Amino acid sequence: MLQLLRGLDVHKKYRPRLYIVADTDLISEAKAHRFEQTVGGVQGHDYFVKRIPRSREVGQSWTTTPFSVLRALTASAYLMFAELPDLILCNGPGICVPVCVLAYIPKILGLKHVRLVYVESFARVKSLSLSGKLLYRFVDRFLVQWHELKDRYPHAEYHGVFV
Repeated sequence: MLQLLRGLDVHKKYRPRLYIVADTDLISEAKAHRFEQTVGGVQGHDYFVKRIPRSREVGQSWTTTPFSVLRALTASAYLMFAELPDLILCNGPGICVPVCVLAYIPKILGLKHVRLVYVESFARVKSLSLSGKLLYRFVDRFLVQWHELKDRYPHAEYHGVFV
């Protein structure tokens, strides 16, 4: 995801940036801070990092998933309506589905069109991830990193490998 940000004008057009990471994902948070240091971003001014619970942990029982999804939706709702972003660039697992679902509400109400761009994982070569399957028809742009997926999903866009 950060590789995509390197190609954007983060100082003028995409500011402030809000990184939403899973509350258990310290690695992604550290990477966001490192990226911002390389582009001269100032925390609290140019960018913010917020944590929310995952919708579903890897290996989590399906019987407990509705409760964790509700928890993630609640945390996401606070962020989405407090920030009301112009663009959401997301790549799946765990937290992007509730964020994207909630971003659709202002659009439905005619308040604001939040553009949604989903980037499917590099690891998904022949089929979409669960997040990808759920969001495929609802996002404004759906990016894949393999020709095979572009061939199977006509709404998808292939622009090469991002990693």
